[in-house]
Amino acid sequence: MKKPLLCLCLLLTCSASLLGQSWRVDRAQLCFVRIEDNGAMNILESWVRFADYRVPLIGGQVACIFVEPGSDDLLVTSTIQYNPESTDEEACKSPVMRLQLAPKENRLFFIWPATKGSTYVCGWRIEPARSVHKNPKKTKRP
Repeated sequence: MKKPLLCLCLLLTCSASLLGQSWRVDRAQLCFVRIEDNGAMNILESWVRFADYRVPLIGGQVACIFVEPGSDDLLVTSTIQYNPESTDEEACKSPVMRLQLAPKENRLFFIWPATKGSTYVCGWRIEPARSVHKNPKKTKRP
């Protein structure tokens, strides 16, 4: 009697888990690539902030999130590089990027530390990746 009841509970739990993920059907996906940097900058943690998400990234990492379609702000923040006493996670910021997302839309962004010449400065750049799925115009051949 215990084994069939346990199997039924396990089946219901798995079914509920799968149904709980059905919310992803209409969600948009955002992916962020933080390119590997040199030296201490590579291990400086940055935070990608979008809606209620706060995603930590260091150099060489990639992260993706599923979000509600609609409009919201994208921002990258960090502490002050080369200052081990810095604890303010929002001391260095990127410009705010307003995103309008459609259901099932996928976007990719590159996250770069801000620079002035060859020197890192307190800030971040968010660069949208070019879409590789756009079809070039086809010309008719005679």
